[in-house]
Amino acid sequence: MARLTPYNPVFDLELRRLFRRRRTYVFLGIYLTILGLGTWLAYVVLHGLHQLPGVVFIPVGKAMFATIFLLQLGWFSVFVPGLAAGSIAGERERQTLDLLLATPLTPGRIVAGKFAAGFGLAVLLLLAALPLLSLSFLMGAVAVEEVLVATAMLMALVVALCGVGIYASALVRSTLAATLLANSLVFLGLVVVPGIISMPVIVFGFFRGLSESWAKMLITVAGLHPLPAAVLTEAAWLSGLSLWWPEWFVGNLRVGTPAPWLVFCLAYGLLGLGCVWAAARRCRPG
Repeated sequence: MARLTPYNPVFDLELRRLFRRRRTYVFLGIYLTILGLGTWLAYVVLHGLHQLPGVVFIPVGKAMFATIFLLQLGWFSVFVPGLAAGSIAGERERQTLDLLLATPLTPGRIVAGKFAAGFGLAVLLLLAALPLLSLSFLMGAVAVEEVLVATAMLMALVVALCGVGIYASALVRSTLAATLLANSLVFLGLVVVPGIISMPVIVFGFFRGLSESWAKMLITVAGLHPLPAAVLTEAAWLSGLSLWWPEWFVGNLRVGTPAPWLVFCLAYGLLGLGCVWAAARRCRPG
């Protein structure tokens, strides 16, 4: 795997291209506006409901934190693959990919530089949301560990999404086709395939009865999707279980498994880096 280093000239070039475009700042502004509106709406709704007598809801800070996480999850899943998909396909459209391959840079360093630039933009989006995230701390009920786990999951998701976008860009010759392919792969991976897998697993699990091995498989499979992984991790945290190796109580069973967020981060990190490696092989001349 090529080194991801700031001295990679492709990385430097891609960052300059990104921040010289007006649409990058429009993209950032829309992103922060959506997060701000979502956070404000969560506060208004929960704060109003808490005024009703006899009604108990989750803390306002927790609701704001969950809202920000879910909005970031959706935003990244929709837009990051498309941003990365134009990297190599765009070079083909401009007829500059052959020129890049003729330089002393290896295909691995070229692809790694483009991947690092897309990942860097996503990290900037995460950092830009920190002021909004700090509001949930002011409302209380949110721990530092929860924020760190959520950030790790979002970064692992971004690694996978950027990798899928880069690989789609290496497969086709036009930016539009690469964007459609990348978003289709993400939709299949996050919506269609989990739906196809989860239903038989749940149905057969209930009919057979939950043995210890079956419960372990259910929890591990759930860690391969961001929403179940986040929900199970939060449930473990609220129950006082370990954030690294929780021991779940499933009926009369006590099942120890790796934490869902760890399974998620490892699986998606390896997926993203594997896509970068495959894209580099695809870009080799000859």
